[in-house]
Amino acid sequence: MFKVQSSKFKVQSFNPSILQSFIPSILCFLLLLSSLNCMAQSKFGHVDYAGTISNMPGIDSIQGVLGGYVLDLQAIGEQMEKEFEEKYTALENLANAANTSQAVLKIKQDEVQAMYKRIEEFKRSAEADIQDKQMELLEPFQTRLADAIKKIAKADNYNYVFDISTLLFYAPADDLTDKVKAELGIK
Repeated sequence: MFKVQSSKFKVQSFNPSILQSFIPSILCFLLLLSSLNCMAQSKFGHVDYAGTISNMPGIDSIQGVLGGYVLDLQAIGEQMEKEFEEKYTALENLANAANTSQAVLKIKQDEVQAMYKRIEEFKRSAEADIQDKQMELLEPFQTRLADAIKKIAKADNYNYVFDISTLLFYAPADDLTDKVKAELGIK
């Protein structure tokens, strides 16, 4: 028999820990390839949401209704302020009168302070009521616009449609605004 011995060449046995260190890298690479493939298949579009909703038929009626609502709340607020001014003037007159007792003066001060707090609370709640009313009035228009966007996106195979107000750059070719406007009957 013939035996060769070499001191330079040494074969090592298979070490499974080396393979285990490559598994996360391989999985990340496969995941990246998969996501790139999905991105290549996705289609993106954009719409001028604010410009479209502001041109929808009937949107002008919201301004009239909301304006009337605001005027009603303003009238109530002005009436409250007028009553406050009257009570405050009466309090000043009582304070300047020589025969006013401290007990009566304290009661009137408390009334004026309570009225002031009611006015401030009314202002806060009126602002919230106006916002709620605006949302209530806009909701049917927003629903119609969202439905039109979905219909156009599905018909043209768009996976994502963005509002241009959130985009820094967009290609004019992917602008769906005119199609959405046509769907809504906007010229």
